[in-house]
Amino acid sequence: MLISHSYPEKDIYRIYHRASTGFVSIQSIRQAAEQRAEDFSRRQGKSFVVLGEQISQPPYILGNFPRIEIVFALIDKTEEVSRATPQQDRYVELEKLKKLLDQGAITQDEFDREKAKILK
Repeated sequence: MLISHSYPEKDIYRIYHRASTGFVSIQSIRQAAEQRAEDFSRRQGKSFVVLGEQISQPPYILGNFPRIEIVFALIDKTEEVSRATPQQDRYVELEKLKKLLDQGAITQDEFDREKAKILK
């Protein structure tokens, strides 16, 4: 799911990360991919904002190992705070909520209720 944005195509990048086994959590794969995006943006002298992600769904067997693709935009470090929009804030909240669900900290029902509140 990509959020709506006005970043030029030349500033949009993707990172794909896949576990080598099915015994790795999606959270650790996400952290590794986000670290790669952060390292890349730092080498470019910029910061980044996540526009969306796609993750594999369990069961993680028979080669369906945890994997993630993150779509992000490079932005100037001075623009990092000023370019945040309410739409991006909602996306950040949904991302945090999804991480809690993936970690088992909240149930699917709790996730659905909180998601509905955020999307109102």
